[in-house]
Amino acid sequence: MPEDFANLVRDRGCVILRNVVPEEQATAWEAQIKDYASRHPGVGGWPHEKPISWSVWWTEAQVQIRSHPAVLEAMKCVSHLWHVTDPTIPVDLDSQIVYPDRVRIRYPSTDPDLYTLAAHLDSGSIERWEDEEYRKNYAAVFEGQWQDWDGWNADHRVNARTDLYDTGASCSAWRSLQGWCSLSHTNTGEGTIRIYPSLKASVAYIMLRPLFHTGVIDDSQPTFPSAKPGGLQLYPDAKHFPHLSLERAMVGIPPVKPGDYVFWHCDLVHEVDSTHPGINDSSVAYNACNPLTPYNIQSLLATREAFLKADVPKDFKNYYDESENEGKHEDHGARKENILSKEGMRAMGFERFDEDEEGLSEGQRSVRRMANEMLRL
Repeated sequence: MPEDFANLVRDRGCVILRNVVPEEQATAWEAQIKDYASRHPGVGGWPHEKPISWSVWWTEAQVQIRSHPAVLEAMKCVSHLWHVTDPTIPVDLDSQIVYPDRVRIRYPSTDPDLYTLAAHLDSGSIERWEDEEYRKNYAAVFEGQWQDWDGWNADHRVNARTDLYDTGASCSAWRSLQGWCSLSHTNTGEGTIRIYPSLKASVAYIMLRPLFHTGVIDDSQPTFPSAKPGGLQLYPDAKHFPHLSLERAMVGIPPVKPGDYVFWHCDLVHEVDSTHPGINDSSVAYNACNPLTPYNIQSLLATREAFLKADVPKDFKNYYDESENEGKHEDHGARKENILSKEGMRAMGFERFDEDEEGLSEGQRSVRRMANEMLRL
């Protein structure tokens, strides 16, 4: 990215990359996923009556999206919005690991009770305060220098525990940027994502809010509004976080077409439109950016095991209550022949990371070596 544009992305916390894959390819992926879901309705999803978020992780299309060379190149690009101050820190922003997530196929409806997802942050809940390493990411905020906070410094992201309670319903990987590939033509406000486009100010307010319950500083109360122990998400609602002015500050993303890719920072407040008044299904495949780190290697071990069985991934075990999973279907996509690239094989834990590549930092080389050892490659 041009540096001026990259700095704008860092300030806003989000970016859309256009035409990452050809429109016809993304449209074909949507058709394949819909066909799979129609032939195997027992996989279900949420809402139970008529799923919008489908409980599928290993369709052929999803495996191909995660391993498509252009998708991995896009992830490498946005990963370099991040940086480390110490080149020995074990993080490799050039390499990705797969974090298997679901798909959303949201059909048009103006019923606000059918499907919505209120403003929230992913990557854990109370862990941002409670885990010592996670908390270090916000040191400038707590020290009274919130204007100097660098949300793109990865020094203390690498070993932060985003699933401190190990509930099986939280994020066992550091997703540096959340993201999805658009599979449909979707206009602003048509059942898609809305963003709070001010990363620094919103994070500073959210992190300091527990110290100002009544408007003046009070550090005697052991309460953290909207932060549930073991929760996957933190919900900064209007009641507990009134100064966010969510009703006017949340902004719907511009129109997207199949093949466009939306990324947003792991600390950015986001929500989903309460209704979908459009005419097309609003379809996306969730696929976040996950750099190679020691924490993420542990996640990759579990992901590789789930792939080999076409089983429910670790982080979704506690949410999964359907009668049928993909491993029972002969046409599931969890097969190596559906992985489209050597980089995709690496991201799934089936190919060695190149420890001898020229130009690697000490930290990159060490984490690649660690990955090869832990994955027994």
